[in-house]
Amino acid sequence: MIPILEKSERKKDLSTGPSERPATLDGPRKSIRPELFKSNAKKAFWAVVVGTTFHLFSFAFLYWMIRYDYDFLLPLGWLLAGTSVTSLFVLGHDCAHASFLKNNKINDALGHFFFLFSFYPYYAWKFSHNAHHAHTNNLLFNEKDVYFDNAWIPFTLKQYSSLRKKTPLRAAIYRYTRYFPPLGSLLHNLIMHAYPGKFIDSHRKKVYLSYVVLLLGLAGISFGLVALTGKWTAILHFLVMPGLVFQFWMSYYTYLHHTSDEIYFYQPSDWNPYKGQILSTYNFLNPKLISYLHFHIDIHTPHHLSTAIPCYHLKEAYSDLLKSDFGKDVKEGKFSLSYLYKQWKSCHVWDEEGNRYLTFSEAHSR
Repeated sequence: MIPILEKSERKKDLSTGPSERPATLDGPRKSIRPELFKSNAKKAFWAVVVGTTFHLFSFAFLYWMIRYDYDFLLPLGWLLAGTSVTSLFVLGHDCAHASFLKNNKINDALGHFFFLFSFYPYYAWKFSHNAHHAHTNNLLFNEKDVYFDNAWIPFTLKQYSSLRKKTPLRAAIYRYTRYFPPLGSLLHNLIMHAYPGKFIDSHRKKVYLSYVVLLLGLAGISFGLVALTGKWTAILHFLVMPGLVFQFWMSYYTYLHHTSDEIYFYQPSDWNPYKGQILSTYNFLNPKLISYLHFHIDIHTPHHLSTAIPCYHLKEAYSDLLKSDFGKDVKEGKFSLSYLYKQWKSCHVWDEEGNRYLTFSEAHSR
């Protein structure tokens, strides 16, 4: 994998910040064609066809294995269904940003449906995720609510050291999530979205609505699956196991988009939108088939440049951004197990003084 910027140059640039870098996103947004910020009903419809067809195919495959007792193939079916759940989630993700279609009522209705198979309460995720976009890589933190960057923001050395002394179990759980990101993704869903008291009053009623839709929706789907197969285990095979596989994909994308030794985290006084959305977002480019099935969510910088850009315009917006003067600041690399292993091994705790990640071993020796 060859990053856009050489590491030595990047370290110098990001820690000091050359004067010509903007603080806002006005310039980068102007480099993108205006039509790419607008929803397109035909493209949205085709995305729905692709996503739902993929998911129905995965369900048909699972049904065939269960019907003819090919139990040894069930893990393959779980993997396929979990991958298709991710496709639906990406569509729901755009609905939450009101970028998928012009009509927000339809966006929210579709978003609730698309999120059923991943076990996410739509409005709760929408509000917490919008906070992530508003504060990307800002070290501002408040565990009493969800209105901060809650997507793989690392503990600082000071926070982690304090946690080890006061609540060692929480420190241990934090370590487990860094070594096994799907656990972090699963806990994030529970901690950020299952506590309505973390949301402001104007959001809370909608959060409760999403809880009801999620529970009733899953109950209805479960009843249908049991009736279709005649087996209660259908709930496990069609919903639970694919939902767990989805957590792999969820952590894969969110972790790699926002965890890298090539990006930085900032105190509120030093943060600005350009640092957070452009300099601190990483494109981990997938093989073409996976990128297509997941609607190019691996191309993440344009999405952080503006959440108004729908998934079906990401490739074009990405091309425009790379051609602009701001393209040199885009951080990216092609899929690489060695890169993934490097981040997993080294990106644990943020050292504010050194302006870099520390491993847990380094943090424990301080």
